[in-house]
Amino acid sequence: MPLTADELLNADQIKALLLSLGKELQLHGYTGEVYLVGGAAIALAYDGRRTTTDLDAVFEPKSVIYEAAERVAEKYELEPGWLNDAVKGLVPPNDPHSVIALEAPGITVSAASARNLLAMKVAASRVDRDQDDIRFLAGLLDLTTSEEILALVEEVWGPAASRLAPKCRFLVQEMFPSATH
Repeated sequence: MPLTADELLNADQIKALLLSLGKELQLHGYTGEVYLVGGAAIALAYDGRRTTTDLDAVFEPKSVIYEAAERVAEKYELEPGWLNDAVKGLVPPNDPHSVIALEAPGITVSAASARNLLAMKVAASRVDRDQDDIRFLAGLLDLTTSEEILALVEEVWGPAASRLAPKCRFLVQEMFPSATH
């Protein structure tokens, strides 16, 4: 499964990589816990057609998982950083609705809830990358108006929602009708 930086991972490849990571961890006497967010979480837990270039996650034990991920990268000729925690500062504080996406020897992988994923995608508001995911997740949650979506974002982020950039609100208001119209 050699991949270059521009190639996309599908749900089956993501699962295979995580199973390989679990084997590496188990081989060295560890069990890892991975909380996936972003495209990898969507692909693994909600839409098997979704692809992604990397796996954004928060995980423990951090240094042990990074070492195991390096061995997996060598085995599959992946780019370094195929598994990364660069999003750790962008993840809402808790996720009571996360789902177990994969459980295997050496690893338990949970995926962010659709609620938290939507809140994170709105907070990022990358026009070129997040609109399709925002539409998909809103549909999954039966949210149809900008007010419903922004209320969910405020509920998930709590007080931090007040720091959302105005572009986030504008994007949602542009994408979804207002309940008053």
